Amino acid sequence: MDIITPGVGLLFWNTIFFLVVFLIIGKKIVPAISKSLKDREESIDNALKSAEQAKADIAQLKADNEKMKEAARAEREEIINEAKAKADAMVAEATESAKAESKRIIDEARASIEAEKRDALSEIKGVVAELSLDIAEKVVRKQLSDDSAQQELVKELVAEAKI
Repeated sequence: MDIITPGVGLLFWNTIFFLVVFLIIGKKIVPAISKSLKDREESIDNALKSAEQAKADIAQLKADNEKMKEAARAEREEIINEAKAKADAMVAEATESAKAESKRIIDEARASIEAEKRDALSEIKGVVAELSLDIAEKVVRKQLSDDSAQQELVKELVAEAKI
């Protein structure tokens, strides 16, 4: 029956042994385990904080990337608009230059035509005047071959001059 009912000495020594082991475990092992658990907890907290920081950094990078994309799009649009404006300006300038050149050429042609027209009219007037004088001279010679016709012509001219 010793197994079922232990003796007082055995209980005493078991209790002292248990208390010594409990004190050793309490003084040496529990602080080490507690320290390990705290370190592990801090490590997990740091990992979570790092993950949150990385998540925030990624979000910031995405936002920065979107801003850069938007800036690049705006710059591209600005460059395209500038190129279109320059092209339109060049086309307008070329058109204006062509219009001015064609107007100048047309004006020069008109001036040349007008000058040639004046020269031709002047030449025609000269020829007509010369022919008129020749014809008039021949008519006058024929009509004024006698004296009475000459006197009659002089009277008519004097009468016309008085009017």
